[in-house]
Amino acid sequence: MTHSRRALLKMGAMAGALASLVSGAGDAAAGAAEPQESRAAEPNRALNYPSEAYNGPWTNLRAVKEKRVIDFHTHCWETPYQGKTYADERAAHNEEDFKDYTEDLISSMDRLGVAQAALSPAFIPWEKYNSTSFAAHPDRFIKMTSVEVGDMTSENYIERFDPVESARATREQVAQGCRGIGEDGGNPLQSRGFGKYSVKDLKPYVDVILEYDLPVLIHCGWGVTTNVFAKNYSASWHWVEQMGDLASAYPDMKIIIGHTGGALARPDGYEALRLAFSFDNTYCEMSKAPVEIVNAAVKGIGAERVLFGSDFNRPEGKTYGPLNQHFVFQQWYNLNTIANADLTEYERDLILYKNARRLFKLDA
Repeated sequence: MTHSRRALLKMGAMAGALASLVSGAGDAAAGAAEPQESRAAEPNRALNYPSEAYNGPWTNLRAVKEKRVIDFHTHCWETPYQGKTYADERAAHNEEDFKDYTEDLISSMDRLGVAQAALSPAFIPWEKYNSTSFAAHPDRFIKMTSVEVGDMTSENYIERFDPVESARATREQVAQGCRGIGEDGGNPLQSRGFGKYSVKDLKPYVDVILEYDLPVLIHCGWGVTTNVFAKNYSASWHWVEQMGDLASAYPDMKIIIGHTGGALARPDGYEALRLAFSFDNTYCEMSKAPVEIVNAAVKGIGAERVLFGSDFNRPEGKTYGPLNQHFVFQQWYNLNTIANADLTEYERDLILYKNARRLFKLDA
């Protein structure tokens, strides 16, 4: 192959793993990080979490105490070094030197009462993901698919893998135990192949998704239709309009709105909610989302269509992006959001694990 799988996922999965960090989230992590000069090296086991990471409201959640939580949105491969700016981070990813943080993810899950996590491949080939990250803990991870579509840095990146080829690969991955479509740059549904495909073009791929009734996790928020690392910009209404076209064309496909707009309540969060209010086949995954968006989602569509997620990809807080948002990828941070929301314990149970079990057919 001319291009590596890692090169493919720089542009696509970075949008999911990094881009929505620039959106806004609460102040829980404000002032908690040590000076940035000392946080750029790896390994850095001095995590410097604030107190709510250890004794926050998440400790009182029934699902945590019973160790039933399912994290709908995780990754475990990232660069071992971080930059202080997005340009630095892009340079780190250009080196294509990725580290497996699977054991750190498992440690986080063990500490926080997370029974299982839906693990989406990012930055590595499917074969490596299937034989390393997932294989080490098959009872703890729910396998998600990953379909290569070519090198997104090339003008002809989409020619190698199209919806028909994606459908073929997805059938093979379902046979290997996949229960959902993962969030990464190999998802042709992600902004319709970044402008390459019409909704109609996607039908061969969607047919397989519908055949197996696979939930589809799609990143939304900052960077979804373009890429912040390519210095492009897209207003929130644009990605919502594209996802609305998809939801309207395929009303039987279960679309998981990743991040529900991200950490910025306005406009991205409420744009995502408007999408969810408009289509019954959409679900809100709450990684990074602030409490007010969780509350609005439950009130507007019901707790049955809201899912807990974290977008975990490394144990440390980020060293770039808004200073008060370095911990929005951590499981404890997102558990605290659910704990602080105005919900009944039954609604929290639905969000924290019951809805995910239903979508993944884990009760079957």
